[in-house]
Amino acid sequence: MRLYYGKKIGQSGAELMLAVFFSFFMHAAVVAAALLLTMAVAPKVHVPPFYQVKLVGPPAGEAAAPPVAPPAAPAGEKTTPKTRKSVPRSAKAAPKKGALPELTRKQTKPSPPERAEAETAPTEQATAPSTTAPGKAGAPVEGVAVSSSSEDFKFPYYMAIISVQINRYWNPPPGAKGMKAKVQFTVNRSGMISGPPNLLESSGNFYFDQAAVRTIQQANPFPPMPDEFYKQTATFSVDLMPKD
Repeated sequence: MRLYYGKKIGQSGAELMLAVFFSFFMHAAVVAAALLLTMAVAPKVHVPPFYQVKLVGPPAGEAAAPPVAPPAAPAGEKTTPKTRKSVPRSAKAAPKKGALPELTRKQTKPSPPERAEAETAPTEQATAPSTTAPGKAGAPVEGVAVSSSSEDFKFPYYMAIISVQINRYWNPPPGAKGMKAKVQFTVNRSGMISGPPNLLESSGNFYFDQAAVRTIQQANPFPPMPDEFYKQTATFSVDLMPKD
């Protein structure tokens, strides 16, 4: 291929040197760009500085601190060492040769709570006479009066327990002065109420009646029936009145 002036490309020495230098410059630029790109993309690892520490003991001339002595007692007070009192043990006599071993049981002393329950049990039975007329009310509680509708139930102390438990949940609505509602319910031997409570006598106030029935439901369950009562259920009626 010839140019218009009749020379071939690359035949001149100056042009060849210029082409070589241009090619070298381009290659060097590409290599430099690749190195810069690699350094920019590669993550830098940060190495934290570290220090070497050498432990040194105390100086040779310095003595250790003396131990602190306990404070001395005042001159007027005398300290007496505490000594344990030795309780002499009763020595058991050695069994005679050929004697039969003792077969009697040792009587264990009841603990204080058991002794207290054993002492209070006879008093409770003594305070609950069995010759009470049926239907008699239990101990009077403020705003609550419980009576038994069962003819065979003759345990006023149990009705007193029911009165106290009902009184714990009895909260009449405000402004219910002079009102009274009677609710009937049945209790089985375990103390659970069988069936919903029945409103026998209304107070004339809807909210007062609802509070009376709800109180019986909240007081459920009651303590178990006395063992002396042979029937499976007992029916009670309670008069609920405002508290003073």
